[in-house]
Amino acid sequence: MPAANNHNPTPEPPATRTGFMASGLGIALFSSAVFGLSGSFAKSLLETGWSPGAAVTARLTGAALILALPAVSALKGRWHQLRDNWLTIVLFGLIGVAACQLFYFNAVARLSVGVALLLEYLAPVIIVLWLWAASRRRPRVLTAGGTLLSLAGLVLVLDLTGAVKVDLVGVLWGMAAAVCLAIYFFITARENDTLPPIVLASGGLMVGAAVMWLAAATGLQIGRAS
Repeated sequence: MPAANNHNPTPEPPATRTGFMASGLGIALFSSAVFGLSGSFAKSLLETGWSPGAAVTARLTGAALILALPAVSALKGRWHQLRDNWLTIVLFGLIGVAACQLFYFNAVARLSVGVALLLEYLAPVIIVLWLWAASRRRPRVLTAGGTLLSLAGLVLVLDLTGAVKVDLVGVLWGMAAAVCLAIYFFITARENDTLPPIVLASGGLMVGAAVMWLAAATGLQIGRAS
């Protein structure tokens, strides 16, 4: 009788997701498109008399309520994760959520949506310059070229040499939003194995909404449409 064949075939590795959305690029593009549309909706609200602060408060409150249940489900009863990461959540909510949205909506109140969005999306340029200064390592040629193209595009959109006067206050609001967005990227880029991403997003939205409601309750006027 021939010997039994004890050779077990090597199990095939699980199929990896290589689709466009699975790669992260599709999600990033979809997120950017949705955020870009928020400026158009905000512009409509501002033109009907809403203040930037009121628009941000409504936006953050609605998003916080929508993500509350998925965040609780992701925690699975591990409430200590909130206690262990409270500072990250608070900073994320204050700077990356509330301040970033408020500054952007203030820029939209004074500038066109396209210009305000382009100003805020200078955040990657700020990140490149910051990492260059912190590490003293010159960025790659393609990175440096993309940075220069972004700055050149901003100059062209603002039409600094044209007859139209640029609203300096609106530009400053847009740049402030870009700084907050850069901080947002730094916070979310940190590896954190103890806090699910959706919990960070939901917690940040709750903190941001609470800050905006507190400001409204105390009578603090945060941003007025011009």
